[in-house]
Amino acid sequence: MYEYSREVYYYETDQMAVVHHSNYIRWLEEARTRYFAEVGLPYEVTESLGILSPIIGLEIEFKAFGRFGDRFTVKLCMPKYTGVRFDIEFIIVNQNNDTLAQGKSHHAFVSSKTYRPVSLAKAQPHLHQGMLGCIEAGGYE
Repeated sequence: MYEYSREVYYYETDQMAVVHHSNYIRWLEEARTRYFAEVGLPYEVTESLGILSPIIGLEIEFKAFGRFGDRFTVKLCMPKYTGVRFDIEFIIVNQNNDTLAQGKSHHAFVSSKTYRPVSLAKAQPHLHQGMLGCIEAGGYE
């Protein structure tokens, strides 16, 4: 499991003084980008090879409000990878370990020229091996 943490910024809150729901999705992107960079699969590398990994689905359930000044942590893991598609499971907690949101995002590898699905195993075997190394079983601590 990978963890990404930072404080909630003031601009991420709304008129109700809580984090606007759209920011949770941004936090997932921040965490996923850092995760792949840290495991040696930065987006710049796959994109330079003509392969993109757009989000094709998102399931998110909001549990509690985040507020300005809170510290949040995105905990994520990749339980599924098929060579073309992968899933990221996540849970976002605050500094008290209260769950703010949880869910799953779904992604696919596509060609940057045609936007058609790409088998990473065939197109870039070394990246495919890296993805296989990222698969984690089990839940969150």
